[in-house]
Amino acid sequence: MLNPVRQEMIHLLRLVARPLSANEVAERMQLSPSAAHSHLNKLVKIGLVSAREGTRRDGSKTTYYQMRDVRLRLCLGRKDGFQGEREALAANLVDSTFRSLLDNVYRYEEQELKDYGVLRFGALHLDTAQRKELMELVTDYLEKHGALRPEAEEHWEYVVLAYRAGEEL
Repeated sequence: MLNPVRQEMIHLLRLVARPLSANEVAERMQLSPSAAHSHLNKLVKIGLVSAREGTRRDGSKTTYYQMRDVRLRLCLGRKDGFQGEREALAANLVDSTFRSLLDNVYRYEEQELKDYGVLRFGALHLDTAQRKELMELVTDYLEKHGALRPEAEEHWEYVVLAYRAGEEL
């Protein structure tokens, strides 16, 4: 799964929120159809992507692939032989989202940016109850609106990155 091509396929399938054929994936990712098919089948095998037979507009049969409603957990704190790979995957997810944000914001006028992308950073000063409330609020909202809905007017990609700053502060 840590293969960069499969990571990008996961990214693509999450954002389009509708089934795509291997040829459509290949075209969007500039891959050969056979390479796209091979990577998609590996994602199906590990349970991240579903495959179903369908019919194209021209009447021919094809297989359509779609992200399953699964939650990926990286378990960053786990100390085992895969720690480096998990950290690399997390860094790639953050970097990919940031690069997509940059690509997006340069397409629009400055006064329109709030409708197309946001980057916020800072520090929060919370007690334990407030932190729990915030985490629950964010988690509930993201889970509620994270289900695939092709009819949705807007599709947003996000990374939520927060950590408890050191006790020495």
